[in-house]
Amino acid sequence: GANFTITAKPIIVTADASQTKVYGTTDPVFTYTVSPSLVGSDAFTGTLTRTAGENTGTYAIGQGSLSAGSNYTIAYVSKDFAITAKPITVTADASQNKVYGTTDPVFAYTVSPSLIGGDAFTGTLTRVAGENIGNYAVNQGSLSAGSNYTISYASANFTINVSSI
Repeated sequence: GANFTITAKPIIVTADASQTKVYGTTDPVFTYTVSPSLVGSDAFTGTLTRTAGENTGTYAIGQGSLSAGSNYTIAYVSKDFAITAKPITVTADASQNKVYGTTDPVFAYTVSPSLIGGDAFTGTLTRVAGENIGNYAVNQGSLSAGSNYTISYASANFTINVSSI
């Protein structure tokens, strides 16, 4: 008699497209589809992984430790995982003012929610030009938190008051 050989079943595992997270949050569990289905109660073990990195951008999702066991041969199709910018709101301090003829202060602001870890702002807020008594809009100027953040800016008025001299 001849020997009967059972070979591994070829399957295709495809990482799901459009998987994302916002900068500073935890990675999701990466999902995938499989074709054709596994046999009976056979199941996958392990997980998909992605290329290392935490800044905004795209990262390849890899097969990682995902396996269906020795009865299957996996052909793996990678997709990209995206880290998107964290939305923050910067609000100019509306209580700032100066007396006519004095130097402008450094314009203060609040941010919500806060930046992640050691991230910091660069640049400064600016205001509409003018030195006469009145109100001047405070603008975002060069204030930036970098490419990992999308800033929504809320302006306020800066007031130049009458000198008491």
